[in-house]
Amino acid sequence: MVHKVKAVVVREKNAPVSVETILVPDPGPGEALVDVLTCGVCHTDLHYKL
Repeated sequence: MVHKVKAVVVREKNAPVSVETILVPDPGPGEALVDVLTCGVCHTDLHYKL
């Protein structure tokens, strides 16, 4: 089964981000599906976008 999830996506350096629905396949052997309810972003994580 494929799961539809929302993701923040950046396609290239210095490009704006967008919120998109992406498809995530079921986990395979040795993998797990985790439901993340909230997430914080550290300011140091933002340098990847720049």
